Amino acid sequence: MIQRLLRAVIFTLLALIGLIMAIIFTVSTILAMTVLIIAAAIRGKRFEVKEYWMNRQARRKSILGKGSLRSKDVSDVDARDIK
Repeated sequence: MIQRLLRAVIFTLLALIGLIMAIIFTVSTILAMTVLIIAAAIRGKRFEVKEYWMNRQARRKSILGKGSLRSKDVSDVDARDIK
């Protein structure tokens, strides 16, 4: 009986901790989006997620483009099961 009660209390405690973590994540995401929207409004532009994502991808590609990997260095390989 006591073991069941202890399990229920631990389960409830873990569920509450998970719920609090989810709420914190949601609130921080909303705050980050608000900051991005306000910054775009100050610059006189609209904040569009697609444009923001494309700009980040372009910056990421320019950083990776400086490396030694080029498209001709990469080859596609088929893997087969050997029985």
